[in-house]
Amino acid sequence: QPGDFGIVAARPDKGKTSFIASECTYWAPQLKPEQNVVWLNNEGPCKRIIPRIYQAALKLTRTKLVEFSNRKLLKPMYEKMVGRIDKIRVIDIHGMDNYSVQQLVEANNAGLVIYDMVDNIRGFGDAARTDLGLERMYQWAREFAVSHDHVAVATSQISADGDGMQYPTLGMLKDSKTGKQGACDWQLMLGSVNDPGFDNQRWIGLPKNKLHIDSGPK
Repeated sequence: QPGDFGIVAARPDKGKTSFIASECTYWAPQLKPEQNVVWLNNEGPCKRIIPRIYQAALKLTRTKLVEFSNRKLLKPMYEKMVGRIDKIRVIDIHGMDNYSVQQLVEANNAGLVIYDMVDNIRGFGDAARTDLGLERMYQWAREFAVSHDHVAVATSQISADGDGMQYPTLGMLKDSKTGKQGACDWQLMLGSVNDPGFDNQRWIGLPKNKLHIDSGPK
């Protein structure tokens, strides 16, 4: 619901972008018609993410994606799936501070904001320690979601402690044992094992969930 803030974490190159791209195609149609998914990217060029969102929405390989694009069929198919051609907006925010990011979100009428990643947003450099700075970043993202009535999802890396684990625990976020964890409503961990036979397998754990149904399991 608007105001909720969650974290999706994985080890490097273990599926965070693919997971978020897939889920976005289900989240987008659930927003109000005038609202958008705003994906704030500061890890790599956004042109790499957009084709993956199309692939996820239409369940196509990259080869098929090119084929449908050449036949002028891709955009109408995509629009039918997510509701509008610009419903999911991927925006590069490399080097931006939190004030600039806030203006971007407001200008794009966000119903859902994806921070990929909060850790790289500037504006919190006066903190005494890295973990304290990160806690402030994640707290800012949560408060912004509440005050501007949107859902927020942040990506994070799992620390080396969780390498090769199917279900990394609550404290295994990069550079944070408590700070990031305390700021979120839910924390989803994508586990993986270091065995070539399980390259395509992921384990989904939810070590924190404040959104559980009353009297139901967490």
